[in-house]
Amino acid sequence: MNQAKVHRYIERYLTTSGAQFLSRSPEDIEVQLTRELDEELMNRPFYWHYLDKTGATPQPMQMRMTTNVESTTGFEKIHFGSPRLHQFFSSALNKGRFTRLYEQTAPHSRTALYPWLCLNVRISYTCHRRRDELRSFGVQLINGETVDNFMDVLRKRNVQSSIPEMAFKMAGLIQPKSAVARIKQYVLKELSSTKHAWADEAVRRMEEDLLLLDRFYQDQEASDQEAYQLEQMAIKEQYQPAIELNFINGGVFYLQSS
Repeated sequence: MNQAKVHRYIERYLTTSGAQFLSRSPEDIEVQLTRELDEELMNRPFYWHYLDKTGATPQPMQMRMTTNVESTTGFEKIHFGSPRLHQFFSSALNKGRFTRLYEQTAPHSRTALYPWLCLNVRISYTCHRRRDELRSFGVQLINGETVDNFMDVLRKRNVQSSIPEMAFKMAGLIQPKSAVARIKQYVLKELSSTKHAWADEAVRRMEEDLLLLDRFYQDQEASDQEAYQLEQMAIKEQYQPAIELNFINGGVFYLQSS
């Protein structure tokens, strides 16, 4: 997952969580947190307990983040694997974050909005090393069109939590559950048609280590059989290639046809 995708995910997470952007650029984000986000992200339980007891005016914190790992701004640096980004992932997952947003249209314009199911998906490639990739997919709930990198589409649209005046929703013909199944099928088809050199390399190294293990134990006592089996199992667990698919969050977005 490159830094541009990390940046877009952060923007989408903060937008759907109700945060107010103070400034943002392709690398930097300054945002005013809501009380809910402050309580969840900033680890200030005693502050909020004090406010609840005294009735004082709450002052949620601001966050200043950058996805430029070489930045000298003093902003918190966020990259794939950083604790803060995993905190955002966990926050969205724990809330069962499933949003419903509407594209804003021209005032007094009677405009049809078409439903799209969007899912953010984490694909993890695991063996003796691990690589995670964040992907976003959209399925149009009327004609079934499937779009990869759907977050790039949403980033260009002005979406908010309320439907614009005079706009109207088109009814979906495809159930969200079926759309999720389509996305899963789309990803699995892509993965099955891709050559995975990393998996071939992991299997090769596993076979080499198992061969060395066999040579080491071939002249050992029969009583060492249990130790042999344990080491054999450990080698297989270390190198066995696997691909994990996890849905992080998603939502239904009502967008103009253009």
